[in-house]
Amino acid sequence: MNFSDIIGQRQVIDGLKSSVKNNRVGHAYIFEGPAGIGKQTIASLFASALVCSADQSSGKKAGEPCGSCRDCIKSRSGNHPDIQELRVASSNRSSAGIGVDMIRELQRDIYVKPYEANKKIYIIPRAERMTIQAQNSLLKVLEEPPVYGMIILTVENAARLLETILSRAVLIRFRIHPQKEVEAFLSKHYPDLKDEIPVLAAFSGGIIGKAEGMATSEEFRTMRWDAVGIMMKLLSENELDILQTVNYFVENKHLVNEILDFLLSLFRDIIFIKELHNENRIINRDMRPQLKEFSQRVFSGAIASIMNCLLDTKKKISMNVNYTLAIETMLMKSWEDIHGRSSRRAI
Repeated sequence: MNFSDIIGQRQVIDGLKSSVKNNRVGHAYIFEGPAGIGKQTIASLFASALVCSADQSSGKKAGEPCGSCRDCIKSRSGNHPDIQELRVASSNRSSAGIGVDMIRELQRDIYVKPYEANKKIYIIPRAERMTIQAQNSLLKVLEEPPVYGMIILTVENAARLLETILSRAVLIRFRIHPQKEVEAFLSKHYPDLKDEIPVLAAFSGGIIGKAEGMATSEEFRTMRWDAVGIMMKLLSENELDILQTVNYFVENKHLVNEILDFLLSLFRDIIFIKELHNENRIINRDMRPQLKEFSQRVFSGAIASIMNCLLDTKKKISMNVNYTLAIETMLMKSWEDIHGRSSRRAI
């Protein structure tokens, strides 16, 4: 992989390539952006470009790693002695912190000259996990860095780092991708998904890593079709049919926001079909038959009321109301919006 293979983040990439090309590289960088946005990938490519031993006569692009020299091969495999990534040894890495001992080890090692390259680079993923003691230890390195040393911190929120660290590093903010860029990535790497691509892009929130995770997730696909099943049960004349789905919501309580978002996306599509007569704008294209059937059987006012009910339920759940009762009320009110009956309980 090279910089040219990355979709989006052109301003970030062009700036890094320019710094490599002009040999104007800082000693510390902070890459800030949501998880899955590409910070780690670009940090690794940046490090590879800095240790690449090929020259321009070999045909490599300015500011990019060539991908074929000895140094590039080693960095790509994670075996370059002058590129180190701090890895937290834990069974639960998402919650494990970065302690002062790890940073002290980095502090000792960085003052040992590079083994093979002209630079010695340390990448610290999710650096906001550093304790205050660890950050203060890192600060000592940033105050007196060796000329060959570089530290790249990736964070979701730079505000969680000490101000003194922020003032001694170049802060680079990664932006979420427009939906078209996410679709372009998925079309390139997952062409078989076809009609699912707009759905994945829409639910990715502009984060390619999240889109890729959903693209390979059977849970994601199952949940989408479960949401369609819930929607279609609202058409049943028997209110017990929709109440039977309460158990599904209880069993999947940890995913309730995602399920409700799926339902909202379905009703949004129905509005486009029913009111705007524009099927090109719908997200769930692979569910077009179900969407059309629902749009033909339900009034627009009921659809709008159901969407408001879903949004209200999300809000109530975030406020820790009785979960089961909130779901029952949502389902019954939605059913009544379609069938015009009233027997619900108030929360």
